[in-house]
Amino acid sequence: MVKARHRFESQSSSQTLAEGLVEYFAANPLLKRDDDLLSPEAKQFFRSHDIVHVLYGCGTTMPDEAIVKLSSLMGTTGGLSVLRGYTHHETLDIYTKLPPGSTVLALLSAPYLIVRTLWRCSRQKQRWPWVEHQQFLDVPLSEIRAKFGIKVAHANRAA
Repeated sequence: MVKARHRFESQSSSQTLAEGLVEYFAANPLLKRDDDLLSPEAKQFFRSHDIVHVLYGCGTTMPDEAIVKLSSLMGTTGGLSVLRGYTHHETLDIYTKLPPGSTVLALLSAPYLIVRTLWRCSRQKQRWPWVEHQQFLDVPLSEIRAKFGIKVAHANRAA
């Protein structure tokens, strides 16, 4: 078994959501989410998006980004309205810096990601609140995942 790279990637992580976010940002120091140049809408979108990264135990590889997008759409209360977040100029700016078609290529190179992620989201006990998640910041990730029925992306990795 492959060991999880970060504690928040483990299904049974005892970290709180806030601690998982700190670890996520420490692992990805180039993410500028509180930049004064971001619109309030973009800040909210990225905050919710980054929380999905932590909850679903995803890094920032292209396959993990695909999992986050699908999980945001199908496993949160945001549903299809999440797609609006990908139209902010700040988000579009990020995509212009990625290799062309990299998300599509990631999905095509690992087609099971789509089916597995959609299956896992359909099996959740309830959808994660896309915006109203403040009350969960001090709750251990393992408890949140149990409450919502969230299975991390790489559940086969050892803790």
